Amino acid sequence: MPAAIPTPAQLAQRFASGLATISFTASDGTQVVLDANAPGSLEQVLSIVAGLAGAEQYRYMRDWLLELMVTTATVDGLLPDHGTEWGVPRNPATAAIGNVVVTCSQAEVIPIGTLLTVDGSIQWATTAEGSIAAGASGSIPVQATATGTTGNVGGGVALTLVSPIAGVTSVVTDSDGLAGGAAIEGQESWRARILEKIRNPPAGGSVTDYEGWAEDAGAAYVNVVRGWVGLGTVGIIVAMAGPSVPTSAEVAAIQSYIDDPTRRPARANAYVVPAQLAPQDVTLSITPDTQQNRDQVQAAIAAYYATTDIAAKLLVARIDAAIASVTSVTSYILSAPTADVQLADNQIATLGTITWQASS
Repeated sequence: MPAAIPTPAQLAQRFASGLATISFTASDGTQVVLDANAPGSLEQVLSIVAGLAGAEQYRYMRDWLLELMVTTATVDGLLPDHGTEWGVPRNPATAAIGNVVVTCSQAEVIPIGTLLTVDGSIQWATTAEGSIAAGASGSIPVQATATGTTGNVGGGVALTLVSPIAGVTSVVTDSDGLAGGAAIEGQESWRARILEKIRNPPAGGSVTDYEGWAEDAGAAYVNVVRGWVGLGTVGIIVAMAGPSVPTSAEVAAIQSYIDDPTRRPARANAYVVPAQLAPQDVTLSITPDTQQNRDQVQAAIAAYYATTDIAAKLLVARIDAAIASVTSVTSYILSAPTADVQLADNQIATLGTITWQASS
């Protein structure tokens, strides 16, 4: 049960009550009792000081005890120690990765470390040497020079060389774009992974092992399917935060992490597969039908889908609950979906199109 921390005033009163139980004989033979409740007395000052000091000690002990538990520890406290103890380090900030398509008018060799930019503020460096024939195009892997989301760009974005190479006529990101750049892992995400490790210790290639490895490598959603392409194979379906479909570079990075000999069981054939987004259309009417209510209902339904996993069963009751959570909506009719939806093993739900019907 929770322990109540006394206030400074309560501790001061305890001090005063304790002092009142003590008496001594003065030099004139009279019995004296110290009264810490007497306004302006030295005893009252002492009781206040004792109350403040005692409250500080209580708070220190409370905060320290909270740090000793994974569920309440903080990043600036003992959460890093818990992570170290259980072998779950905090995921660091990552740099965006991907591939660019380089087109050359003459044969060129693009060295490792060649810098590219969009506007000069963000740069990417090639991570492998690329040889491009005259009049041809080739794909070269790149990585942002700084960590964080600023290095993420979409597909087909034109880049320029920081130091021009004579034969290069164009550089664009491939259809996947550059992705995977992220800030350092948040406190609650880290805590959740530590708790998952505690509750589901390594088990020689169990489902939770593969889930943990994929999440450690950056996946936000994971579904592990045994027998993916036959006996002895494992399909690891992954999606990134959003949810969003991982790029080929992100899939390769997760695959490489799982394939590390220190992790994957020797006899297991594991395949990392990008999840497919499955937009879910909704048809409903609301009363009162205002733009503000529509926006709030749309946000509530989208928030529900964001909590679902790959291969989830989508519940109509949860959509009802999401709509009902908008207190300004007095009534509604949900026309679609009318039944629960079971997603395929490689699908993850997102909100599709909401069709707003006239309220009756």
